[in-house]
Amino acid sequence: MDRRGFLGAVAGLAVGAVGTRAGPARGPVQAGALPTRRLGRTDLEVPILAPGGFHVGRAGSEAAARRLLDTALSEGLRFIDTAESYQRGTSEEWIGAALEGRRDQVVLMTKTFELETRSAASAERHLEGSLSRLRTDYLDVWQLHSVRTVEDVDRAFRPGGAMEYILEAKERGVVRFVGVTGHARPEANRRALEYWDRGFRFDVMQMPLNPVDHFQPSFERTVLPGLVERDIGVIAMKTSAQGALLEAGVCSHEECLRYVWSLPVSVAVVGMERPELARTNARVAREFVPMSDGELAAFRARVESKARPGLERYKA
Repeated sequence: MDRRGFLGAVAGLAVGAVGTRAGPARGPVQAGALPTRRLGRTDLEVPILAPGGFHVGRAGSEAAARRLLDTALSEGLRFIDTAESYQRGTSEEWIGAALEGRRDQVVLMTKTFELETRSAASAERHLEGSLSRLRTDYLDVWQLHSVRTVEDVDRAFRPGGAMEYILEAKERGVVRFVGVTGHARPEANRRALEYWDRGFRFDVMQMPLNPVDHFQPSFERTVLPGLVERDIGVIAMKTSAQGALLEAGVCSHEECLRYVWSLPVSVAVVGMERPELARTNARVAREFVPMSDGELAAFRARVESKARPGLERYKA
């Protein structure tokens, strides 16, 4: 499917999985390796699964976080997500300690968040703190975190705003690639794409993608096509709507992941707080086979009757 075909399929609520910009996952594969995809226009080839840094910060202790990341790395999960705001820096501290001596084995991503000002000064302060806590002198990916509204995006992208500093950090080589995350309103992410068209060329975007998003104010239907068109790397999160889809019996965890990986995403960030969850998710990734157009249509028809706005609380 070419780009025009994909965009038409998304608009028609029947997106396929093969031949998208992200590329098909290379799987099933041998134990110890995971299917990989290109991260947008970057030179990074990343596994399709990554541990969520918020959940690393909830592992219980630095030692428990180390055990979790030891297992994740042994299973081939080499894209590590976190943010300076997670547990007030604890997630970064534990990840930095666990990665000491093997920093070059991972793609390390963190984020800057200060809703009130979205200023360059706050981004600069956050970058210094993140580098210190993560025990590194560079980041592979650094993102403007959790844009909420169109006005919020405008504050971040204004002269002297956080995005100005983020792009300067990339120019200086302190960070290799930069991006934007948003999970509340698709219109905020679309506003960021308007700034991309004006020259603010970020490399990746992180957003919720899951089976019920398709039937709500939808990132999949209204943001994803624009990312594919611009070859911006897509990082999926909230693949089961923070577990709400599982609790409501909408679908299984495995079905959520298979659905999301059948979209043109590069990597799905998944919460996992214990080593056994890393092993289970890695197994699902290795066994992944994309849904066909017919399977996608049938799956969506099954999910639609159960989709309701309250399942995605973060969009409220």
